[in-house]
Amino acid sequence: MQFKEKINQLTAIIENTLVPLIDNDFVLMELPYYNNIGDVLIWEGELQFIRKHLRKYSLLYACSMHTCTYPNLKKNAIILLQGGGNFGDLWFKPQEFRRKIIKRYPDNKIIILPQTVWYDNEECMHEDAALLSKHNNLTICARDKNSYLILKQCFTVNTVLLVPDMAFCIPVYKLKKNQVKQGKKNLFLRRNDKELNRTIDYLTNISEIDFDVHDWPSMEKIMISCFFMRCFLWASRRMMFLFSKLADIYASLVFKPNVIKTGVRFISKYENIYTTRLHVAILCCLLEKPCTFFDNSYGKNNSFYETWLSDLDGMKFIAGI
Repeated sequence: MQFKEKINQLTAIIENTLVPLIDNDFVLMELPYYNNIGDVLIWEGELQFIRKHLRKYSLLYACSMHTCTYPNLKKNAIILLQGGGNFGDLWFKPQEFRRKIIKRYPDNKIIILPQTVWYDNEECMHEDAALLSKHNNLTICARDKNSYLILKQCFTVNTVLLVPDMAFCIPVYKLKKNQVKQGKKNLFLRRNDKELNRTIDYLTNISEIDFDVHDWPSMEKIMISCFFMRCFLWASRRMMFLFSKLADIYASLVFKPNVIKTGVRFISKYENIYTTRLHVAILCCLLEKPCTFFDNSYGKNNSFYETWLSDLDGMKFIAGI
């Protein structure tokens, strides 16, 4: 399957699944005011989905977990929680915030947008399942089959849906306007955190002799927009009601577009891409750029690839042991 056909297929699944669920005014919470370009791409995809399909409803409020003021919501307001790869106990803070929202708003419909699910501790998983089962109207979207099976087996009271990553909702033309001229250099974009798969011999799977090794540029040095975002967050923690709104405005109007532009310009200048990051592979798909995609430490990338991308021309996948 070609890139354009794949994008159309996945966005159709997202639209057909989510549009019927969001039938009233809504809020969007847990936005990524931090330096992971992949999570910011998800955020942009969510906003583009909202603008295209939910124009008859109003976005009442948007915030990160650090700027959330826990507003009083009418019972018919829907809460949308950011998608990503942090549902479980691997990344504690986002899950803690999610739990807090679910407990605080028991009567509002809540939709957790497409997430990868992973638990190292089975007891934590059962604790979360017990908490979420008490909510009156909670839908969890899994963005890969492994996550879907975990949720169906353990989170049996909640509605569970299989939905692709929201970054696919970004119109391709919006990304391509930030492209730069492709050179002859090759890139191995290698994450350096606890999700790195250390069982793979990466060098034997890279065909080119000469290549640059980097993580996302926002991970390797502090971007100006990220620095000011941290300043706003620091201020909002000390004077919440004064600075949280300013932080939300800055994040939407300055931080997000700048971070996305940085990611697109960085990826587009290379000829051949190898990556351990899911959203580098997704961005390559959106930019119609072939890439080689490695698994992460717990199989997230493999499950996403097998669920949605295994029939995609131009995408090669390397699994771990």
